[in-house]
Amino acid sequence: MSALSSAKVAAILAKVQLNPEILTENQTFIEDRIDAAAEFLVNSIGLRRYPELVQGYSLSAVSVSTDITSLTTAEILISVDGEIWQTIEIDVTGLSSGALIAAALQAEIRAVDSGAYKFVTVAFAGTQYTITSPSYGELSSVYVEQVTDKEDLAQALGLSPIYGGTEVEGGEYLPVWDDMVVRIVQHWFNQVGVEGMKSHSTPGSGSYTEHDLDPAVAMFINDNRRLVR
Repeated sequence: MSALSSAKVAAILAKVQLNPEILTENQTFIEDRIDAAAEFLVNSIGLRRYPELVQGYSLSAVSVSTDITSLTTAEILISVDGEIWQTIEIDVTGLSSGALIAAALQAEIRAVDSGAYKFVTVAFAGTQYTITSPSYGELSSVYVEQVTDKEDLAQALGLSPIYGGTEVEGGEYLPVWDDMVVRIVQHWFNQVGVEGMKSHSTPGSGSYTEHDLDPAVAMFINDNRRLVR
């Protein structure tokens, strides 16, 4: 499982590629190194996940219904950013495409006209629906449940983990974390001599022993570990 979102990998990649010594022919490999560096930081410090700036969202299962005109009930329960649960009911008349269903669902959620509900977005792309919170950070979230005895809509759209969906909370963006990931990746690429060499000496000019970890990163891990344990 990836430690970072694709958007975060792209943002860090742009910083990594400012180093002219890191070639870009094999971008996939570099992206994998970025993700591994982020996972290393998270595991070393003891966080649940990498703190990146994201919006909470509810993503449906894949290959869900795009024609719900035959549903007999069309209600879901939704909570955005931890606010009180709301019952959302849509009129299924004419809803025979993913785009139309997403638009109808978004309109009804926004009709709650309270707090974060007013700015929720609902989109259909590929074969999935995404309901996204308008806010960022740890409190950003979207949770969906079926209404008791009226589970047709949640099931048809694959919303809620009960029906194969995924719900992801937001995270807090801390720029210094991205900088530490860049330093780790650069350190991996700047090893002395052949891959794996840990020391080097030149007759008459002394010797050099490579750090297993960038000292700045080691200090960052030590300082932050004390904060979370």
